[in-house]
Amino acid sequence: MSQAMTAAQLKVIAGAGARADLVAAIVRGWPTAVAKARLTTRLRAAHFLAQIMTETGGLQILEESGAYRAARILEIFGVGHHSAAVTEAEARRIAALPVVQRGPVLFNRVYGVGNPRKMREFNNTGPNDGWLYRGGGMMQTTGKSNYAAREKKTGLPLVAHPELLHQPDPAFTAAYLEWAQDGRCNAAADRDDVVAVRKIINGGSNGLAECRVYLTRAKKALADYSVEPADVAPAIIGDAGPEIVAPVGELEDPAPASSPPNVQPLDPDMRGDAVLYDVQRRLKARRYSPGVLDGRWGSGTSGALSGFMNDRGLTLVLPSSVDEFHGIADQVRAELARAETEIQPDGSIGWYRPVSAARAGADPKIVTQLAPEVVPARRNFLVTLWSSIAAGAGAVWQTVSDSVTRAWDFFTDHRDVVDDHPGLVSTLWEHVTALPSGLWLLLGAGGLAFIAYNSWRAIKTSTLAVTTGERQ
Repeated sequence: MSQAMTAAQLKVIAGAGARADLVAAIVRGWPTAVAKARLTTRLRAAHFLAQIMTETGGLQILEESGAYRAARILEIFGVGHHSAAVTEAEARRIAALPVVQRGPVLFNRVYGVGNPRKMREFNNTGPNDGWLYRGGGMMQTTGKSNYAAREKKTGLPLVAHPELLHQPDPAFTAAYLEWAQDGRCNAAADRDDVVAVRKIINGGSNGLAECRVYLTRAKKALADYSVEPADVAPAIIGDAGPEIVAPVGELEDPAPASSPPNVQPLDPDMRGDAVLYDVQRRLKARRYSPGVLDGRWGSGTSGALSGFMNDRGLTLVLPSSVDEFHGIADQVRAELARAETEIQPDGSIGWYRPVSAARAGADPKIVTQLAPEVVPARRNFLVTLWSSIAAGAGAVWQTVSDSVTRAWDFFTDHRDVVDDHPGLVSTLWEHVTALPSGLWLLLGAGGLAFIAYNSWRAIKTSTLAVTTGERQ
């Protein structure tokens, strides 16, 4: 059988923000992907995964972004950049819309009826087809015609239910079948030609720099990757295999229409703005604490974002609301991606919040200043620790000295109590109260030790937050 792909390998390649459900989908589907897409060598597997990571932002999103600021709209879809030829006035008008409206308006303008060239190319003739068939999946399939092609290869009703490409398992199935469709991807991967592979998948060189970083990680993570030729069944393009997911009615519900268009909810219990939630989670991974990860704007998020922008030299206006945040979200996420993939002087990958040597060394003055709760916690720890030791020592002494004598007296004096004494419950209670004092001391020592342990954990947690820079 082919070498199994592990979650640990995928997380190393993707980075800290990888979604667990997308990682799990690739692990589940990897054996079939190897067989169908002929991922039989380290280079092929590495290039394939690098493209997936690039298209999903490190296994974080399965839907094309629509909450763009005006400058970004012009950069991608403006005059001279795209057949839509969006004007500056149009871009400003679209960017001024609420987030939930921005995506549909933008994509129907550039992929649908608002752009006759793309409408014909993608067969997006319906009034909302540009939005429904926007880039989706792990290879960002775009346009109804391409969704229809994926439908033939996967067996999934993607034209009737385009939201399926926003779900992990069908998204991965579509990705490896797209890779395998004509052999060009594997041929370019065999030459280790990342530029050619990127052009096949993306149609150009967008994301090439990020792709190179992911490719370097993939080659390192898959250093021992190999597949015996005899273990790989012939690829059958057009047959998605037995791992195709459950019928449409049994799949998880698609993201609600009110969700921001560029990221589906990452946590079923999450409330608030999904784009902001994604940034909160990634800021926390860089040791900027936004408080509760809830997708809501607040002072914690504002402080974390401000610190990150200052430390990274981002000259942006700090937003004061979710709507203002979406005006700079693309730039913040791009800078987060750079921080997550930045190679450090020691050879490690990933930039974290910088801290002073004194802070990193847990200087007592700094820890006390930034985490004042450490002082009473330390005092509580010392008192309960020594009290626990004293009580435990007393228990041992009393138990050794008189426990045997008391047990024998108890037995000889109360042998007939169960049979003869009419007040059984009262007698049992008397026996309990007559237990050796050493036992009660031992129980007390255990309780004090538990309190001491919790105080120690509180000290360590607060100190770690200070030394890493998470606590400011």
